Amino acid sequence: MTRSVQSAVHGTILAAMLALGAPQAFAASDGNTTGSARPPAASSANAWTPPTGFTREDSFFGTAAACESTGRNGIAEGKWSAYVCVQAAPFTPFRDLYVKK
Repeated sequence: MTRSVQSAVHGTILAAMLALGAPQAFAASDGNTTGSARPPAASSANAWTPPTGFTREDSFFGTAAACESTGRNGIAEGKWSAYVCVQAAPFTPFRDLYVKK
């Protein structure tokens, strides 16, 4: 293989990996700290829709650990019955918190 072909192959593989790295949601409704992985959404961050009955908690802005902690605390305090942490945008550590009252 020539260097230009190798470069093209590597670029194609990288692009495919980035496209497959779409946001993933992790759900926990009973205080489960591990969460359960959902299949990746489409390549657009706006393609993910919350499950029925879930609304975005506008007061939250933070990382995955903070989202899980806030979600568990909200269940313990009786503020909501379930929560879902979703990656806010591709290539960012921040999560959006969706809750079910």
